[in-house]
Amino acid sequence: MLTTNVSIADWATAFGDATVAAAMLDRLLHRAAVAGIDGPSYRLRGHQSQAETIRAGVNARMTSLVVV
Repeated sequence: MLTTNVSIADWATAFGDATVAAAMLDRLLHRAAVAGIDGPSYRLRGHQSQAETIRAGVNARMTSLVVV
């Protein structure tokens, strides 16, 4: 199993050489099944939750500092 956050179309840019990327893809995809998964990252779930909590706290403090 191989996972990546870089789409197959962007491998040439990621590896800096279209010929190398094509050769790697040729060998990897010869007898492979490709499953594209689109959605939020499972690994970043905790980090994103913590960032939202911090952001909400900062926004609340900034709102209370605004003098009308």
